[in-house]
Amino acid sequence: METIGDEASLSLSPDGTVYALPTETEARIAFAEIARSAREQRAKGRRTVVVQGLGFVGAAVAAVIANATDEQGRPLYYVIGVDLPSAASYWKVGKVRDGLPPVDSVDAQLAQLTYRAVHTHGNLNATTCEEAFALADVIIVDVQLDARLPAPDSEISVDLDGFTRAIRTIGRTMLPDALVLVETTVPVGTCESVVQPVLRDERRARGIDSPALVAHAYERVMPGPRYVDSIRAYPRVFSGVDERSSRAAREFLSTYVRPAEGTALWELESPTDSELAKLLENSYRATNIAFIHEWTLLAESIGINLFTTIEAIKARQGTHDNIRYPGFGVGGYCLTKDSLLAQWGATNLLGSDVLLGMSLDGLRINAQMPLHTARLVAEASGGRPDVTVAVCGISYLPGVADTRDSPSEILVDHLLARGASVRLHDPIVDAWPERPQLAVSRTLDEALRGVDGVVFAVPHVEYRELAPASLIESVGRDAFVVDAQNVITDTTAEELHASGWRILGVGKGHWRKRGFQLLSA
Repeated sequence: METIGDEASLSLSPDGTVYALPTETEARIAFAEIARSAREQRAKGRRTVVVQGLGFVGAAVAAVIANATDEQGRPLYYVIGVDLPSAASYWKVGKVRDGLPPVDSVDAQLAQLTYRAVHTHGNLNATTCEEAFALADVIIVDVQLDARLPAPDSEISVDLDGFTRAIRTIGRTMLPDALVLVETTVPVGTCESVVQPVLRDERRARGIDSPALVAHAYERVMPGPRYVDSIRAYPRVFSGVDERSSRAAREFLSTYVRPAEGTALWELESPTDSELAKLLENSYRATNIAFIHEWTLLAESIGINLFTTIEAIKARQGTHDNIRYPGFGVGGYCLTKDSLLAQWGATNLLGSDVLLGMSLDGLRINAQMPLHTARLVAEASGGRPDVTVAVCGISYLPGVADTRDSPSEILVDHLLARGASVRLHDPIVDAWPERPQLAVSRTLDEALRGVDGVVFAVPHVEYRELAPASLIESVGRDAFVVDAQNVITDTTAEELHASGWRILGVGKGHWRKRGFQLLSA
């Protein structure tokens, strides 16, 4: 059993809730209760599902599966979430045990499903003990796997050590006929080149010679207003390493993936196909975003409102309705790295010499996009480096309390390096884990008071609904606005400029044409 020890230690959740890490004795007692519950649930005909990783994907997946029912409305599964016994991670276990999702979401269904599973059905629990995998009929892998954009002329680096350790832990304890379902976005070739061999070796060390059931079924989780539906109401792509694995994966997925229309499950030929599908899916979107950036620069330089232009193009349904709008940058866990995973896996696991040049260039362009907003700030402030700027929005998507790889990081770091003072606000983020040294203002009025300029970095509804008079009153002086996300309308821009403000916007070349970047007469 992986234990925490007997010294007192605390785990602090992002919302400030403190959880005491259990001692070794307490951890064993808690796990014994989970094991007893699993046996009782199995006696009722319910299989046990263990979810490895309680982050943005795993926590929601666990809640959804715990709420999967038969035709009589009876739960199908007993679900156990597993995370690391560390101060940085244990609070997620504590949240789930309390019936609370460890992820903030505007989707009320997530909290409802988590509470119901824990307190009504009693079929969702969480632990740090790796022995939980020995209870599972299905093990879902939702551990984080990161990759970073390399410096020019350097090689892509992907550290598989943590992921491999997680798989090795499963192999040490899993039941012989359990299904291992990998949902983590992994380099192409990982299931067949890493997961399958690691499980084989660990199982053979235990005297289990039969091949493990392994399948890849990538997630399409969107932690926004349709968070829960993105798990249970979106089609899923999957494939097993063999026919038995594919059949087991299909039988399991079909119990909770039920879109309102269309094909629920798309089975591909191999896990490598499925891995590539996920990486291609996100690389396509990331490259489209990069593509529109150069047209954004052109539109700004020649006085065109690229938003209305693109709206006209989108009317061509079926071929052009997915064209992207101008924006601030790209953040989050997927679009910032998936092309890297594809290239690294192709080269290092599959021995391919193909270069995904366009996709990788797209990532580099997206990583530079926030610096364009920084240049607009410099222009609007007359080149002064020592300005005070309110950055409104530090999450990577509107309505999503997720700050991972937020493009606001790049902007804020650049402004601070140039000597600016930065105030931060986000209506759904109280603290910035990636920049813990920077305070997040509790109210928008506090962030705006007396600043030289405002950057709208995320189109949260609270910013979209902000009246120009309220903005003017909160700042209390003539200032500038850089709208990086189409937050303010032309009418608002006109009113602000008439009051003495300078206005610039990403993709808003027509504002420059009207002289909004200049002091009003």
